[in-house]
Amino acid sequence: MGVLRRTWIGMASEVSWRLPGWPVKLLTAFSQAERGSAYDVLYAVEHTKRRDLRLRYFRHAMDEARHANIFVRRAQALGGGDRTQAVLTDSAYLGDHGIIDSEALFDRYGEMGFLAFVYVAEADAVEQFKVYLDRDLPDADTQQHLQKILKDERFHVSYSRAALDYYRDKTPKGSVEKAIRKVHLDRFKERWLRLSLDIGHVVTSIWMTLMYIVLVGPFRVFARTESGGWQAPRPQLLQGMKAARSQG
Repeated sequence: MGVLRRTWIGMASEVSWRLPGWPVKLLTAFSQAERGSAYDVLYAVEHTKRRDLRLRYFRHAMDEARHANIFVRRAQALGGGDRTQAVLTDSAYLGDHGIIDSEALFDRYGEMGFLAFVYVAEADAVEQFKVYLDRDLPDADTQQHLQKILKDERFHVSYSRAALDYYRDKTPKGSVEKAIRKVHLDRFKERWLRLSLDIGHVVTSIWMTLMYIVLVGPFRVFARTESGGWQAPRPQLLQGMKAARSQG
């Protein structure tokens, strides 16, 4: 990770981890990201043709599932019980938030590309968690868990890097580097799209609020409440209804 990105994560984390309710939101998001990763790696276990990687993929998937449970327990411990449980039971959450797609990563990239994705994503996670730990964020208990998770993430980086070295000897020169660059570009596009979606939600909320204040509010001041409300049905109407039933 470059200095610029480390600086950005450090600055953003100092704010996000201290805002009310945000630690729960971030930990829940981490939990779902790990959960989605577990699904993708389990898919790789079933479809890889490399028997030497099947056990590593399986261990990786189990690590991700365990991390997902750790993060959700920390979120619940910090007061996110109802919110966290609602997210976890939402079957559409992973797809709606781009964590998993209709097409598995293994199918989208192929095995070498999938390994490049694992290497890039896990290396980013290692650096991100190191920034949190260097800044003593978010709290002592979560930091202890992050230390353990960091050990697993380093293993994921190590085995995926070794697997990519295998392809460097088996594929044309530069193929692995090209796959890694593609993953970086795709992840950048996905982050940009998610940011654009968040900005769209904020802008929409602002416009709807302004419309209510400027358009709806003034009309409400001059609106006249009609007299009446709930009233008993007129006797003539009741007689008509009885007559209609008797004819049926």
